[in-house]
Amino acid sequence: MATLDQLATDVDQGWILYAGSLVMFMHCGFTMLECGCVRTKNASNIIFKTSMDILLAAVTFWAWGYAFAYGGDNTVDGAASANGFIGHSEFGLASGGPTSDVVFSFWFIQWAFASTSATIVSGAVAERINPWAYCVFSTVISSFIYSVVVHWCWSANGWISPFNANKRFGTNGFLDFAGSGVVHLVGGTCSVAAIAILGARRGRFGPRGEAMHLVVEREYAFRPHNRVLASLGTLILWFGWYGFNGGSTFKISGGASLISARVATNTTLGGAAAGLSAFTCAWFVVGHADIDALLNGLLAGLVSLTSGCAFVDPWHSLVIGLIGGVIYFFFARFIVWLRLDDPLQASAVHGAGGAWGCFATGLFCTEGNLLRVTGGTSKWGLFYGGGWEQIGVQCVGIICIIVWSSAISALTLIPLRLLGWLRVSAQVEDEGLDASLHGGAAYGGLGGDGYPTDTKPQSSYPVHPDPYSYMQGVDSPYMPYGYY
Repeated sequence: MATLDQLATDVDQGWILYAGSLVMFMHCGFTMLECGCVRTKNASNIIFKTSMDILLAAVTFWAWGYAFAYGGDNTVDGAASANGFIGHSEFGLASGGPTSDVVFSFWFIQWAFASTSATIVSGAVAERINPWAYCVFSTVISSFIYSVVVHWCWSANGWISPFNANKRFGTNGFLDFAGSGVVHLVGGTCSVAAIAILGARRGRFGPRGEAMHLVVEREYAFRPHNRVLASLGTLILWFGWYGFNGGSTFKISGGASLISARVATNTTLGGAAAGLSAFTCAWFVVGHADIDALLNGLLAGLVSLTSGCAFVDPWHSLVIGLIGGVIYFFFARFIVWLRLDDPLQASAVHGAGGAWGCFATGLFCTEGNLLRVTGGTSKWGLFYGGGWEQIGVQCVGIICIIVWSSAISALTLIPLRLLGWLRVSAQVEDEGLDASLHGGAAYGGLGGDGYPTDTKPQSSYPVHPDPYSYMQGVDSPYMPYGYY
C-alpha cells in the first residue's frame, strides 16, 4: 500500500508534468502569433524556426544546458564542488554522481522553459535572418545564456538565488518566481541585441522626416497578414501561462495548491489590466481600436506578473498590469524611433515587461506572501516597510541579466555577420524565405511573396524599384504605430 508520502510525490510529479505540457503547448501559440504577424511569404520560415527551437533545446538542454543550470543540485556529491556562476555536473543527466528519480520531471518542465526563452527571439528577427544562423543563436540562448541565468537565480548554488541558503546576495536573493527576468528578460534582451546587429527588413524604414503618407504606406506594407492567427496564438499563450506561472510551485501538495491558486488569480488580473491599459494608450495616441496593442499589451501584463505572481496581492496585480501595459506601449514606440525593427515587438513585451515585473516585485512583495513562498521574514517590498534592500537586489539582478544576455548575444552574432552568414541575401528577402528556402508558400494558392498566383501584379512589393508605387492611391485606414 502506498504511503501518504508516496502519494504526495506522485501527485506532485503529475502536477509538474501537466504544467510542463502546458508550457510546451505555448509553442503552438508562439507559432500562430508569429505567423500572423509577419507577411504571408515568410510564414513557413516561422514554423521552421519555432519548431527548431523545441528540437534543438531538447537535445542541447539534455546534453549540457541542464548541467549549466542545475548541475550539483540533485546529485549526491555534486553540491560540494558547485559554484555560484555556472553548474558543471549532471551532463546528460548522468555525470556528477547518482541522480534522484524526480530529476526527470524537473528536466522536462525546465526544457519547456528553456525553449521558450529562444522562441521569444524568433519573432524579433523574422523575415531576414539566415535560418542556419538562427539555429546557432537559438542553441546558444536555450543551452547557455538562459542556463547560466537559471543557475544564478534558481539553483541551490546560484549567487543571487533565494534557494542558496549559504552565500546568496541579499537577505532574500533575487525574487523571480516564474521567470520575468530569467526567461522573458533574457529573451527580450537577446531580441534587442539581435535586431541591432541584424538590421531592419529592407524598406522598413525610410529617411527621417519623410512624408506622413509614406510612413503610413510603410506601416501598411509591413502589417501583420493575419490577425486571426495572431489573436488565437495570444489566447493559447495566455492559457499556457497558467502552467508557466502556476506550475512554478513544482508541487501541489502540502499547501502549494493555495499558492498556485493565488498565482493563477494574479496572472489573470495582470494580463487583463495590461491589455486594457495598452489598448487605451493606442486609442488616444493612434486614434483607433488597435488590435496589435491589445494583444501585445495582454502578453506584456502576463510577463510583468511572472516574477511577482506569488509574492503580491490581487490588487497589486492590477496596478502592475496597468503600468506594464503602458510601459510596453511606449517602449515599443521608442524601439521604432530608434529604427530597430522588431515585427513581434518582443523587445517591448518581454524585455521591458520582464524588467518591470522584476522591479515591481521589489515594490509590492508583502511579508505574508514572502513567508509562505520562501520562508523569508524580512526585507520584503519597499511599499510595505521592507526598506530599499530588496529593490536594490532586484535592480542588480536585472542589470546582470541584461549585461550577460546582450554580451553573449553580441559575441555570437557579430562573427556571423562579419562572415556574411547572419542575414539572407536581398534577393531571398525580397522573394520571401518560404519560396527561396522552404519549397514554397505556407498557404495553398499563394506565390512565394504572398500574392495569389492568378492575381500577382507584374511588379509587386518589395521587388519593384519603388516599393510603394503599387500602393499609391490606396485609401487605407491603417495609421502608423510609430513615428520615424
